[in-house]
Amino acid sequence: MFGYFEGIKDEPNRQFCLGHAGYILIDVWLVFSILAGALYTAESLLQRFHLRKQKDVWTFALFYCLIGSLVSLPFMLASPKVPTEPGLWLLSALVGLLIVGNNMLFFKATGLIEVSLLNALIKLRLVWVFIFGVLFLSEPFSWEKLAGTLLAILAGWLIIHSFKRPDSVRGITLVLVMTFVNAIILILFKYLLSSYNAVSLTFFADFLPAAIFTILFAPKAFTKIKTIFKDDWRVIFLACSLGALSNLALNTALSLNSVSSVLIINEVFLVLVLVGEHIVLKEREQAWIKAVTVILAVAGAVLIQISS
Repeated sequence: MFGYFEGIKDEPNRQFCLGHAGYILIDVWLVFSILAGALYTAESLLQRFHLRKQKDVWTFALFYCLIGSLVSLPFMLASPKVPTEPGLWLLSALVGLLIVGNNMLFFKATGLIEVSLLNALIKLRLVWVFIFGVLFLSEPFSWEKLAGTLLAILAGWLIIHSFKRPDSVRGITLVLVMTFVNAIILILFKYLLSSYNAVSLTFFADFLPAAIFTILFAPKAFTKIKTIFKDDWRVIFLACSLGALSNLALNTALSLNSVSSVLIINEVFLVLVLVGEHIVLKEREQAWIKAVTVILAVAGAVLIQISS
C-alpha cells in the first residue's frame, strides 16, 4: 500500500476512489494527515494516562522505539528506499540521536503537565522553523507568519502565566526546550525524504537508531521493560503501537505534500486532545484557559503554515 502511494508522489493530482454507487475523490495526503492526527490524539491521551503515574521515562522511551521499529519494519521491507551516500546515513544517525533527546523531554513533560497544554506549547516549534527559514534558508518574510508567531507566543505566555505549580513549571520548561529540538528534526526529516521513502525513513531514522542510542545511554532500561508491564500493560502496548502508526502516516503524508499542508491538518486535532483530556482523563483544571490557549496555538500554527 505504501509503495503505491510513493509511486504517485510526483503526480499533480494524487487521489483515489472510494464508494460503491459512485466515486468519491479524496487526496491521499489528506487521508494520511487525518489518520496521523487521529492516531496521535489517541496516543497522547494514553501516554498521559500512563506517564502521570509511571516515572521511569527511559524504559518507556526504549519500549516505544522498539515497538515502533517492529511495527514499521514490515512496511519498510515491502517498499525499501534508502540512500547510498554515507553522509546521509550519518545524518540519519544524528536525527536518531536528536529523537532520543526529544523523546526524553516529551515523555517527561507528559507526566508533568496536561496533554492539551503540552501540545499547545509544541506549536512554538513553528516559531523556530520560521526563524530558521528567514535567517538561514532565505525564506521570504510574511506578515501572516509574523502574526501566527505572535499568536503562538501569546498561547505560550498564557500557559506560563496561568500554570505555576512546581510540576507545571518543570513540564513547561521541558517542552520549551523540546520545541527547539523538534524544529530541527522536522527540517532534517523533510530534507531526508528526498533520499528515503516515508516508511524507510520512519524505520531508519525515527525508531531504530533512537532505540540503539537509548540502550547505549540507559542500558538498565532494557532489563526494566518487564517491570513497566506490571501496571497498564495494555495501555503501554497500545500507546506505543499507535505512536508507530502515527509516525508512519505522518511521514507518508509529508512525502506526498508540503510540510505546511500536512501540519495544518494535524493542528486541528489539538481540539480533540483537549476534549479527550477533559472527558477521558478528567483533567479539568482551568478548562477555559486551556481552551483559549488551544485556539491561539491552532490559529497561530495555521497562519504560519498557510503563508509557507
